[in-house]
Amino acid sequence: MPNINPEIKKICRENFKKRNITLYLGAGVSVDNNLPSWEKLVLAMYFSTISKQKLGGMRPYSNYLYAIAEWYLKYSSEPLEITARKLQKYYDTENDDNEFIELLHTTLYGSMLEHENIPYGFIDGGFIRLQNHTLDIITKLCELPQKGVDSVITYNYDNLLEIALQELPCKSIFKKEQVFKDELPVFHVHGFIPLDINAERSMGKDLVFTEDKYHEISNNPYNWSSLVQVQKMCNSVGIMIGLSLSDRNMRRLLDAVRNSPVHNRNFALLQIPDKNPPEEKIINEIHERAKELLYKFKGSGIKSEQDEHGSIFTKSELAGVKSNRMGVKGQPIYQIQISDIIKEVKILEQGQQEFVLKQLGIEPIWFEEFNQIPQILRELFID
Repeated sequence: MPNINPEIKKICRENFKKRNITLYLGAGVSVDNNLPSWEKLVLAMYFSTISKQKLGGMRPYSNYLYAIAEWYLKYSSEPLEITARKLQKYYDTENDDNEFIELLHTTLYGSMLEHENIPYGFIDGGFIRLQNHTLDIITKLCELPQKGVDSVITYNYDNLLEIALQELPCKSIFKKEQVFKDELPVFHVHGFIPLDINAERSMGKDLVFTEDKYHEISNNPYNWSSLVQVQKMCNSVGIMIGLSLSDRNMRRLLDAVRNSPVHNRNFALLQIPDKNPPEEKIINEIHERAKELLYKFKGSGIKSEQDEHGSIFTKSELAGVKSNRMGVKGQPIYQIQISDIIKEVKILEQGQQEFVLKQLGIEPIWFEEFNQIPQILRELFID
């Protein structure tokens, strides 16, 4: 179990008693309920659209769409922003907008729907909490009387938290006209697509789905979602859960808040970067690719004294290399040396990540495995 800085625990508990905590939720919070990440969602919707248009209206099951999306993420270099734009170009008219929202709903909740997009009857707050321990502890923090969570800001379209909060009055806020009084506000700053198909939801034009929508928000300093985030980042202690912090608009707001005269502490639960050396198969793939490049260099007239089965370092650099880094009996030298380089890069990664987070005004709380998140939240606020 990770050791949590006592000062962080003190700050969190004091503000929890004052009901001065804001939770920021990302896609990682919904993964245990089999909802896709944003990357998988975009690609699965894109493949579903292509399938419908090019394969006689047939739509694959969601699990196949997710599997194809995982494969595409591994092998494609196309930025997802481009894929999202390509997807949205199929849905330009008002009727198409409704079709787009229906596709988003079907793809987002694929594991929870039966025929006609109707949710399975057994899916309720208890079922969702039983399946998702992270969401369960978040719900408990929101439910504690006379203290706790002031508000929730979610970057997810789904309403799993609201379903889990079946005993607590809460309100989904997804447009500027909405108001709340005694309910717990759950701000859906990227849009809102609830599981219930008959509930009010965002229109396609209101969703933060494509790059141009990010630009639109960035160019409007009075956008309601940006104002809410800035206010909460300044006035309450923030805990970020399931977020990669890759959202460019969020980083822009964090920069703005950090440079303001009034701001509060914000913490992010983040997984420690993997420091294990790569598998031998990966190392050999790198080596084979390096050999291909060497042949190309030689083919263009460049001379090299490199031994393709020997050291990966030039002779001048080898002078200072310790003998125990030169390989062991039966193992090629290049395997040791490639592994060493990658290992050192991975060790540096956590420090570099902390530096970038510090620039954004974020203090990381590191964990090794995702199943440690519930216990970390308990230590911060309850135990």
